[in-house]
Amino acid sequence: MKRPGYVLIMVLLVIVVLSLAAYRFTDAMSSQFAGAYRTTEAAQARAHAVSGVHYAAAALADPATLQQTLGGNPYDNASFFSNIPVGDGATRSGGRFALINLSDNGSGTGEGKFTVKYGVTDEGGKINLNSMLRIDSSGESLRSMLILLPNMTEDVADAICDWIDDDDDEREQGAEASAYDLYSPKNGPLSTLDELLFVRGVTAEKLYGNDRNRNGRADPGESDGNDFNRGWSDFLTVYGHELNIDSTGAPRIYLNDTISADWYKALTDALGPDLADYVAAYRIYGGSSAVTPIPATALTGGAAQLNAAVVTSMLNPKAKSKIKNSAVTLYNTKVKLPKPPGSPPNTPDTYVLSPINDREAFSKYLPLLLDKTTSRSKYELNPRINIATAPQDLLMALPGLTAEDVSAAIAARANLQPGTPEYTTGAWLVTQAGQRPEVFQQLERYITGQTMTYRVHSVGYFGRGGPVARVEAVIDTNLGKPRIVYFRDLTDLGGGFNPPR
Repeated sequence: MKRPGYVLIMVLLVIVVLSLAAYRFTDAMSSQFAGAYRTTEAAQARAHAVSGVHYAAAALADPATLQQTLGGNPYDNASFFSNIPVGDGATRSGGRFALINLSDNGSGTGEGKFTVKYGVTDEGGKINLNSMLRIDSSGESLRSMLILLPNMTEDVADAICDWIDDDDDEREQGAEASAYDLYSPKNGPLSTLDELLFVRGVTAEKLYGNDRNRNGRADPGESDGNDFNRGWSDFLTVYGHELNIDSTGAPRIYLNDTISADWYKALTDALGPDLADYVAAYRIYGGSSAVTPIPATALTGGAAQLNAAVVTSMLNPKAKSKIKNSAVTLYNTKVKLPKPPGSPPNTPDTYVLSPINDREAFSKYLPLLLDKTTSRSKYELNPRINIATAPQDLLMALPGLTAEDVSAAIAARANLQPGTPEYTTGAWLVTQAGQRPEVFQQLERYITGQTMTYRVHSVGYFGRGGPVARVEAVIDTNLGKPRIVYFRDLTDLGGGFNPPR
C-alpha cells in the first residue's frame, strides 16, 4: 500500500517549528539570565559603594583611626581608601570600592585645578549658609563672602540671603515673595543645597558647574562655552557640626563663668599664672583699649602687683565685665588696678597691660587661649569654616584677607601638624602664616580648625571589570556615633572614573 509523503513533510515541519521555539526559548532564557546577572552585579556594585560610605564613617568617627592610622589626614590616603576589597572575592575577582576626593590644588585653570586623590572631602571647609546667618543675622557677613565667589553677582548674592533670612525685607538687589510666582522664599535654614535652585538667578550650571558627571574632568558633551568649573557647590554647604571642645576633646573653660577659686585654678593650669591673672583682672576690674593713652602719672603694674590684686579680689569676687566674642578681644587692652586701701588721694592709677599686646606674645599665647578657653557658654556652636581645608577661592572670600595673605596661608598649611592646638583653632594663621592680630580678630568668629562633617564620594566596582556604581554621602562623625545626614546615588551620571584594580 502506498503511503503519501506529505506526512513526513508535516513531521519535519513540526520538528523545525519545535526546534525554533526551543531555540527562541533558550535564547530568551539566556537573555533573561544575562539581564538578571547584570542587574545582580549592578546591585552588588552599588552595595560595594555603600560599603565605602560605612567604612569611611567607622574610620572617621574613631579618634584612634583618624589620628594614628590616618595621621589626621583622611583627605589623601590611597593605602586606606583605594581599591578596598569587599566580600570573599568569588565574583569577578571580588567587589571593590574606592573613596574619591577631588582636591582643588589651588593652581592651574579649568580641570587642571583638580587632582584626584583617595580620601574624603571636608564639608567643614565650606561656607555653611545656615550657620553664617546665625553668626550674623543681618546676612551682611554671608553676603560679603558670597559676592567674592567665582561667577557670583550681587543680585544673586542678595537673592540667596533674602531666601534664607527670616524676614520679608528685600535687599537692594534681592528677591522676596513678590519676585516669585509659584512659591515664596523659605525664610529659614536650607535642608539641602539643591533648594538654592529655587532662588532667583541660581541655575544648575552655576550651582554645579559644567562638570556634569562630577569627576573633575572636562568630558565630551560637557562643554557649554564657559571655562571648566564645578560651580558654587564646592564652596557652599548646609551641613555642619562644631562642639565647644579643645584639641583633646575636653570642654573649654568658659571665660565668663562665675568667678570662683576653681575657675581661677582651671585658668591658671591651662594658661599659666600671668595670663590667668590678667583674664581674672579683666573680668573683676574691667578692661579698656590700650590704644587710649595711659595718664602720664600712671604706673604700669607688674606681674606681682597683678597677682596680689587678683588674689585679694578672689576673697570676695565680683565680675565687672565680660569677655565678648572670644579671648582674642584681650589683645591690645589694659586693666586699671584698684588703689590699695588707705592710699592718699593723689596716688597714681596703676595699669596692667595685656600679656598678649605685642605680636610675639600674641603668637605664643593664641593657640592656648583659643584651644582651652571660650567666651561662648553653649556646647553646640554654629559651625564655622575650617581654615585648614577651605579651597583657595573660598579663602579669598574671607574678610580682611588679601591675595598675599591667602598665598601665605596656602604655603603654611602644607606643613601643619593635625590635632595640635594651632591646627584645631586656626591660630596657625598668626603663628605660621604671619597674619596680623588685627586681621585675625576680624576672622576668628568665622573660622575654626576643627571638623566633624565629611563628604564621601564612593565608587563601587569589581576587580576584573563589570558595572560601576557611585554614591555620595555626608557623614557627621558625632563624637563616635556617626550619622549619615545626606545620601545620593550618582550612578546615573556614569562611571566617571577609572577605578583602581
